[in-house]
Amino acid sequence: MKLVLIILGFLFLAYIAVKVLPLKLRYANVFFAISLIFHIFAAFTWSYGFIILSFVLIIIFFLVLLYLFGL
Repeated sequence: MKLVLIILGFLFLAYIAVKVLPLKLRYANVFFAISLIFHIFAAFTWSYGFIILSFVLIIIFFLVLLYLFGL
């Protein structure tokens, strides 16, 4: 289950990176970098708490971008 959450998190981050980075949005890029660093940290700790928190942050970021830009 941990591995599935980690892989799904990286897939969401890859999709967000493809959509967000070309837009040159300062705050979105900063939040993307923080999400990526936190997810990498969560992947190395193998802690359910960190992995789920990271996944929730990624989903919130994805939903905000979807709402704001229709990505």
